[in-house]
Amino acid sequence: MRRNWHACLIIAALVLASCSGNSEPLSTDSATGATTTAPSTTAEQATQTTATPTTAASNTETGDTETADTETADTETGDTETGGSEGCPPRSGSSILDIEEGGVTYQVRVFVPASSSPTEADPVPVVLNWHGLGSDGIQQSLFTGYETLANSEGFIVAHPTGIPAAGDTRNAWELAQFDTPGRDDVAMVETLIDTLVADFCVDEARVYSTGMSNGGFFTSRLVCELSERIAAAVSVAGLSHHDDCKPERAVPFMAFHGTADDVVPYDGGDSTLAAQAPPEMADFFDQVMPDEFAEFAATAGCASDVEERAVSTAVTEITYSDCGDGFPMVFYSVAEGGHTWPGSPFGLLLSDQLGFTTTDVDATADGWAYMSAFSLDGSAE
Repeated sequence: MRRNWHACLIIAALVLASCSGNSEPLSTDSATGATTTAPSTTAEQATQTTATPTTAASNTETGDTETADTETADTETGDTETGGSEGCPPRSGSSILDIEEGGVTYQVRVFVPASSSPTEADPVPVVLNWHGLGSDGIQQSLFTGYETLANSEGFIVAHPTGIPAAGDTRNAWELAQFDTPGRDDVAMVETLIDTLVADFCVDEARVYSTGMSNGGFFTSRLVCELSERIAAAVSVAGLSHHDDCKPERAVPFMAFHGTADDVVPYDGGDSTLAAQAPPEMADFFDQVMPDEFAEFAATAGCASDVEERAVSTAVTEITYSDCGDGFPMVFYSVAEGGHTWPGSPFGLLLSDQLGFTTTDVDATADGWAYMSAFSLDGSAE
């Protein structure tokens, strides 16, 4: 607890110094230890859709509703624009959608950059970015900086917020090894994709998935179970090739993992989450991350030869070639890297909480560059 308060003080000081007194509320990711500013969407930013948007995001740690603006929202007014254009109203900035599936409601922050004007005739890609255990979509957006990249590259990004598992209070994503009766997060993803395609003019052939920790594990589940809808994927600080992983198509896949990650151990073993986890999860943390990725490569039909290249003294790139219809799959091993997002400024600031964060690779920029080369119909290659 003392370490988290120390982190809060660091970020609070930086926000006050850089925003001329316009500080924003803070909240802490209990999965990563990452303390981030947590802006929300105001009533003016919310956009009416068939998925029932809400007008504000709630802090999952405190339950308080926050009203600070984001730097990536509409720079003129912060409003989300509405109008009519080939079935998809022009809009920019962020909105919050309520996605209902199986009697469960999930909130999703959707960011549309001002540089993008998607229509049914000219749809745009979307990145689905999944947070870690105990975090939320807003925190994930800030920790990874994906909305900033979306603004410059012209794609849409969605940051969903999970719901707690039974008997827990932390937001989470459902893993294949621990299905929850009455809940289906994978079906929710399909509903979310359908909504984004219909209401935001997202290109159904260019839907990408990435995530951190629990969100990285969930992304790897989608590679197995939604291969016909996910064009490419990137997992950070967590992936798992479960025994029933039988994708309908080979999905281009990239992953990043630190060798000193004490939450999701690189070589398996004791996790700092073990004391809070149910007994049936003991074997889950024994998974060896590079071995799990190698199983994905085998499932994708990659060549048996593996190429290793030193990106820097801290980062090794492990490439599997001739996967699927000829694409590569890449695993980045970060020497002494912690439970963090490579390239994240917040990760650098919180190195005493999260461990070493490298800037030699960037899980956001490099992940997008990899994913955006692929599409379900081959048009992005």
